[in-house]
Amino acid sequence: MRIRKANIKDIEVILALLDEARAFQRHSGFRQWEDGYPGRSDVERDIDSGTAYVFIDTDMTVVGYVALSSSDEAYDRIGDIWEHSGNYGVVHRLALGDRLRGQHTTSTLFSLIEQTLRSLGITSIRLDTGTDNKIMQYLMAKYGYTSRGIHQFPWGPRLAYEKRL
Repeated sequence: MRIRKANIKDIEVILALLDEARAFQRHSGFRQWEDGYPGRSDVERDIDSGTAYVFIDTDMTVVGYVALSSSDEAYDRIGDIWEHSGNYGVVHRLALGDRLRGQHTTSTLFSLIEQTLRSLGITSIRLDTGTDNKIMQYLMAKYGYTSRGIHQFPWGPRLAYEKRL
């Protein structure tokens, strides 16, 4: 598996992956993303800003999506919770397609995310997840991310996580 920048040709596949991820959230008993979010305008904005990435399987199929930015105003506003200063990256809108479910690929995905951010000069990663998203909370603990507690973001109360690279 590898990661590459997303482009406009990827939008329809990305939107389908986001739909699959939303359905998986509902099936798992939580609603972190409401219907319509993230949507076409969010993905287009990610592509335009250069933060959109897709995960490519060995057969060159797009199997996941993530937006990786080098900062975020909402994270800066709650700056006193973070242990690591300096350049940080943010993981938003991580979506895996149904094809990856049950394949034990999350360690590869997080390794690719971390390598990508490291190559951009990033020294730590921050992300947030919903309080009901037990799957992501489990993965954060498994991959060495430290919980920074529940904080109010513009998109609602979320558990914040951080990892030094």
